[in-house]
Amino acid sequence: MPDQHMNPEVPTKWGPDKRSWHLDKTISVGHLVSTLIIAVSVFGWAVTLDKRVEQNALAIIYLKEQQHAEQKRVEQLRSEIKQDLRDINHKLDRLIESQAKR
Repeated sequence: MPDQHMNPEVPTKWGPDKRSWHLDKTISVGHLVSTLIIAVSVFGWAVTLDKRVEQNALAIIYLKEQQHAEQKRVEQLRSEIKQDLRDINHKLDRLIESQAKR
């Protein structure tokens, strides 16, 4: 006769309720602590993510301002170069006219 202590199945003394899948309605302290740790971790991650997004937004604003200032400086330089070329052209025209009169 086989030994009942060595039987790998659920003992019959537990009844039919314990032999099938079931959900326990109690909450253990371990579950509460692990859930709390996960919630705090997710909250910390969200706060860190929010800070990084805000820093990136500020960096983008700064870069846009720098790019706008650089574009204004380049446009001003272009205008100065155009004016200098006009002055050189005007001086060359006068020089050619004075050479033609001789």
